Amino acid sequence: MFTRFFLPSLLALALVTPAFAQPKGKKDPTPAPKTTTAKTTPAFLALFAPAIEKASKSTVRLLVDGKDAALGVVVSAEGFVITKASEIKSGVLTVKTRDGRDLDAKVSLVSEAYDLALVKVEGSGLSPIDWASSQDAPVGNWVAIPAIGKEPVSVGVVSTGPRSFSPPYGPPRVPTEKSGFLGVQLDQDSAGATIYTVTVGSAAEKAGILPKDTIIKVDAHEIANQETLINTLLGYKAGDKVKIMLIREGKQMELTAVLGARPSELLPPAKGKGPAPRGDIQNSMGSVLSERRTGFPRIFQTDAVLKPTDCGAPLVDLDGRVLGIAIARAGRTESHVIPAETIKDLLPVFLANAKAKTPSDRVKAARVAIEQAEKAKVAVEVIAEGKRQLVAAETEEKWWQERPIEKGPKPRTVNAK
Repeated sequence: MFTRFFLPSLLALALVTPAFAQPKGKKDPTPAPKTTTAKTTPAFLALFAPAIEKASKSTVRLLVDGKDAALGVVVSAEGFVITKASEIKSGVLTVKTRDGRDLDAKVSLVSEAYDLALVKVEGSGLSPIDWASSQDAPVGNWVAIPAIGKEPVSVGVVSTGPRSFSPPYGPPRVPTEKSGFLGVQLDQDSAGATIYTVTVGSAAEKAGILPKDTIIKVDAHEIANQETLINTLLGYKAGDKVKIMLIREGKQMELTAVLGARPSELLPPAKGKGPAPRGDIQNSMGSVLSERRTGFPRIFQTDAVLKPTDCGAPLVDLDGRVLGIAIARAGRTESHVIPAETIKDLLPVFLANAKAKTPSDRVKAARVAIEQAEKAKVAVEVIAEGKRQLVAAETEEKWWQERPIEKGPKPRTVNAK
């Protein structure tokens, strides 16, 4: 197997390449200077070329008005590609393949919950990806993210296994003056929602939350990382009472907090005015974060560092097995991946909708896809996505039914003199 020959070389290179660690203590909000670490050197990335070779043939680069927007994965020989939706802005959409072709494309369907877009490419000869299972790569296994070249755009290890999250799903919430406020600063060196400091007089202090506590649940919401905690708390209002499950010195405990009001200085500035929020500056050290990086129904995590324009790419293990789609750069050393098994369950729902030619056809296709998904006993979040697609199709069908196309006047006969 590839891993038998790869790991000795990998370990040797990692040991002789200098690595840089951020010291513990007070966090400096100023972005750190870029440094070359073991996982970013060309020699190290080249070691992963055999692992990504097959998957890269099913990977494409999506461009909007000629500029890099995202990577995508070919999922059908008919020319359908799945990618990260929020990176595909309005403009002329094209796709560049590994063999150098530039093809026209258009968005056929968008899933807001998963931030996925299904794109139809006008071209032939596209090679669909072969999906594996995220279970093939447990925590600690090396992974790589292909592009359309011979080397990966990033490598890392699996840092957490697949986890599902409770609704609501969707884009991250924006803080307002009515948003509930816990009053903590999170430890940016921790992959989880670990407390760094507690604000004096805050809801957190009154509830008994201490530095080094790691929050794992807010009411019924599972908390996997810092972004999940922030987005969850923004769903509450000042004065709301929440139950917080946390880990302290290896033991679980539950506390109750009454959320306070968000201070005005921590509200986002008007668009185009003022600096970015402090937490975003700290979290983006070393790279820019994805605009949409939370609210996914099911993900696992890797420490592979991605640029937002490289999201939408497949993620593979050392044997080239495709474990999922890298959907977001979520933190300084944290990227989120939608598991391959989730993508495989979603695709029949997406493709059935996208291939239908009329709104009525889409309604019928969505209903059939949901029925088949329920028979296959797929995850509840996948069936929920199918129902969202059905509602969208029904809304479109109703719109057209209420606005029938009027018949034009009969052609007049003109006698030529």
